[in-house]
Amino acid sequence: MDLDGAIIGQYHLVKQIGRGGMAAVYKAYQPNLDRYVAIKLLTPALAEEEGILARFEREAKSVARLRHRNILTVFDYGRYDRIFYLVMEYVGGGAFKGRLGWPQDLTYAVNIVSQVGNALAYAHRRGVIHRDVKPGNILMIEEDWPLLADFGLVKVAADSLHLTASGASVGTPQYMSPEQAQGLTVDQRSDIYSLGIVLYEAVTGRPPFRADGPMAIVLKHINEPLPPPRELRSDLPEEMERVIFKALAKSPADRYQRMEEFLVDLQRAHPPFAQQMMQRRSDLLRPHKLPATPGSSSPPLIVPRLSRRRSFPWTKIIIALLLLTLILIPLALKSLMMPSASMAPLVSEVARTPGPSATPDPGPAVSTPSPSVVPATPTSQAIELRMWEADGAEMALIPAGEFTMGSEELGGDERPAHLVYLDDFWIDRYEVTNERFARFVAATGYQTEAEGQGWGWVWTGADGATDLATGWEQVEGADWRHPRGPESDVEDRMDYPVVLVSWNDADAYCRWAGKLLPTEAQWEKAARGSATGLGQERYYAWGDEYDSARANTSESGRGGAMPVGSFSPQGDSPYGVFDLTGNVWEWVADWYDGDYYGQAPSVDPPGPVSGDYKVLRGGAWSFDQAYARTAFRYNVRPDYTYDFVGFRCSSQQE
Repeated sequence: MDLDGAIIGQYHLVKQIGRGGMAAVYKAYQPNLDRYVAIKLLTPALAEEEGILARFEREAKSVARLRHRNILTVFDYGRYDRIFYLVMEYVGGGAFKGRLGWPQDLTYAVNIVSQVGNALAYAHRRGVIHRDVKPGNILMIEEDWPLLADFGLVKVAADSLHLTASGASVGTPQYMSPEQAQGLTVDQRSDIYSLGIVLYEAVTGRPPFRADGPMAIVLKHINEPLPPPRELRSDLPEEMERVIFKALAKSPADRYQRMEEFLVDLQRAHPPFAQQMMQRRSDLLRPHKLPATPGSSSPPLIVPRLSRRRSFPWTKIIIALLLLTLILIPLALKSLMMPSASMAPLVSEVARTPGPSATPDPGPAVSTPSPSVVPATPTSQAIELRMWEADGAEMALIPAGEFTMGSEELGGDERPAHLVYLDDFWIDRYEVTNERFARFVAATGYQTEAEGQGWGWVWTGADGATDLATGWEQVEGADWRHPRGPESDVEDRMDYPVVLVSWNDADAYCRWAGKLLPTEAQWEKAARGSATGLGQERYYAWGDEYDSARANTSESGRGGAMPVGSFSPQGDSPYGVFDLTGNVWEWVADWYDGDYYGQAPSVDPPGPVSGDYKVLRGGAWSFDQAYARTAFRYNVRPDYTYDFVGFRCSSQQE
């Protein structure tokens, strides 16, 4: 049916610009807003299905809520006679399909696939699966700016018994995952497979499976091994080929389980992409400012200050050694009078290797840590530190052994207090700062959930208030670079903990740096130490008595987060870790289960296998000291972003 020149509501159809098995697409004019739009008219066969209107409206509303720079915007939907339609942003640059047919520049291919992957990761976190990822659904608003289109339409068609019975195509065989081709339940791993096919075609110039008909192609996806892409392109890095093989594994269990994991490995496999992103996205380190007067030059790019990490605390070491000498002299005299008595060293030796003073190259992160160990301010327990090469973070060693986890005194989800054994591990000495996170974003092009959705939760409650139903408000434009909204910035807060990051954002950073979020058990041991007797565990990182001079909670009245390390050394944990009491809540790896302690393993507990909420630890500047206890457990949705939540990373690598 040719509808050129027809009027559907307020939309004047200009010409047909595309057609597929489920719909025809028209360029249309919207007079009241004086703009061109694209209208997708679904096939009339869909209208014959009972309940199709409800399914179509549900999918249309779900897609319309997706707000991401790489997702085509849906403006409107409706019904015209027997035809359902979607009104979308009009993009005149054609589809990515038109750029294919020969091997693409690797950096260009990784860039496009990464942007589309970021859009899919954003949708997956909101429970939306695309089901038809292909070059024809990747529209190019600019040469290097793709928009992913057609979310949800395949699901509407797949639910249609009429279309299925009539043999109409549901999905695209060239890019269809084996499980989708067999009519099985699909999840985000199906989209990973389809995007892997797009990557394969982009870097080799052809899709992996070709045959005379759609069914023959489908059977190849299900049964035939993947042709090695390096046989078609000899200069393809071996590491990138391994990434492609994993993304295109026949079984979903053998693929990447999350889109973010796929993208991190893909970008590591091609370092020039990270270098290009660093050059092109360096403006992310601070907001742009207009020149003061017409014709004046723009202000120079500000190099972010290093976070509050000291390369070596000479003054404190000298003072501590003098105090130690005063202690040791009487003991030495006493030992001379009692020859049989032996005196053990009060502080274990650690290598005196000063930490590097230069800022590390913010290129692609690698997982190899620096082996250097540096001394910290002497305490009753030796403190071992190392510099993690990938992101330049200082990490503290938490030695293997038992500790008491939980508490019998307050929250029911803290019971029972129980002994837990952990292998040794390293944990970031301070929360990830704006500086570190800016380097991650500049190197990868990562977009946070707050940036994608266009808003974040900003605290507005009174001091000491903890009612999350009234304590904050949704602020448009609030994200990690604009923590109070679009008029704010982090230019002068590079050594503050990054906030307005979701659990997914925190996990992506840690994986990029070759680390992981700490488990609940790791976090709690780092905070309270190795005491194993009931009643001996610490309430706070420094001891049992609360002191507002040692931590940033609502009692201190500071009204916001402080630079990392502001309360060191007086607020440090027994292992020399900063800010585990207050400042900002910290994401940990575990799903939340209020009854987990009663059934958790006693050795390296990994946390529940699934859940609806993730755990936060440590309290924050807007909460009172009870929430900052080492045993306290908070829980929120993993996709939520707050201006009082940050994170740190951990690693068990030697």
